[in-house]
Amino acid sequence: MREPTELEKKQLARVLELTAIARQRYLDAGGDPRRCPSGRKGDDYMTDEERQESLELTRAIFAVRIIGDEVHCQGRVWKIPAVSAKQKSEIVS
Repeated sequence: MREPTELEKKQLARVLELTAIARQRYLDAGGDPRRCPSGRKGDDYMTDEERQESLELTRAIFAVRIIGDEVHCQGRVWKIPAVSAKQKSEIVS
């Protein structure tokens, strides 16, 4: 495994900072210190801007890219399975 670059270290520090801010908001709102919020929008205690920044930084740090019907991550590639019409109708219903 390679050592992270200086930029990656700064990006990770920012993601950790955003997470700590959100955690403090959760605790200030009366959250259980032994539990963490789900992380879903509305239960992550982040503003929309913070959530977007965190998402962009995480994608940059871990280099996850979706190109067409493939996922590219750390030199590996996965094919995204096609959803059949039958599966789509089951998902909708």
